Amino acid sequence: MAIKFSKNPLRSAYALYFGLTTAIWFFALYPLIYYALSNPKRYRLGHLLRKFWGKMLLLFNLVRVKMYFEEPLDTSRSYMIVPNHTSQIDIITLTVKLPLFFNFMAKAELERIPVFGIWFRTIDIAVDRKDARKSALSYRKALNWIDQGNSMVIFPEGTIPAQTPKMIKFKDGPFKIAIEKQIPLLPVTIVGNWKILPDQGVLEGRPGIVSQFVHKPIETRGMTMSDIEILKEQVYTVINTKLQEHGY
Repeated sequence: MAIKFSKNPLRSAYALYFGLTTAIWFFALYPLIYYALSNPKRYRLGHLLRKFWGKMLLLFNLVRVKMYFEEPLDTSRSYMIVPNHTSQIDIITLTVKLPLFFNFMAKAELERIPVFGIWFRTIDIAVDRKDARKSALSYRKALNWIDQGNSMVIFPEGTIPAQTPKMIKFKDGPFKIAIEKQIPLLPVTIVGNWKILPDQGVLEGRPGIVSQFVHKPIETRGMTMSDIEILKEQVYTVINTKLQEHGY
C-alpha cells in the first residue's frame, strides 16, 4: 500500500523523523532490551527500559505530556487501566507517565510490527480475535499477569476510531477481566495525542503538548458479569465528559 504524504511537507518530515528516532533509540538500547525480555524475571527491567526509551522519543521529538491525577494513586494495587485510544503514541505516553508496572493487551497485528513486536511477544499480550483458541490463551495470560500483582492496560475501544477523538462503543474484555479478578478500573482520558501522530492513513505529525487525565478508580468488588454494561457506560461517561470539557 502506497504511503500518503501530508499536504504540508513539514508535517510529513516530522513523522519520518519520529520514526527514525524511534528506530535509533530502540537499536541503541536493544542489547539491554533483549537481555531484560529474555527472562520473565527481568520483565520489570524491560518495563523501565521501555519507559526510558519513551522519554527519549518524547524529548527528541519535542512532545511534552502534562499528567493530571484526580486523586493520589495507590501504586501498591493492581488496576485495569482503560484509556481512550487516539494515536500511535498512546502506548508511549502511557508508559512514560503512569507510575505503575503494567502490561499492554492489544490486537495481534502489533506483534508483527518491527520494534513493537518484541514487547508483544514477551511482556505484553497480543490478542488474535479471529482465533478463539488463541484469544482464550491470551485471556488466561492476562489473568496470570494480574495474579502476579501487575496492572493491565486495555484500550476498551479495541482500535483507534476513524472519528478520533470521538470514541466508539467499548468492548467487554477489560471489564470482564476486572470483574473476574475484582480489581479496580482506572479510566484515563488522553487529550491531544492524535494531533502529534494521527493514525488516519496519512504520514504526518507535529510536536506539541498533550494531556493525560487519570480519573478516580472505579471499584469492582462484589460485582458480577451482569454488571459489565453498567461499568462500560460509567467509564465511557467519565472519559467522554473530560473530552467534552476540552471541546471534543
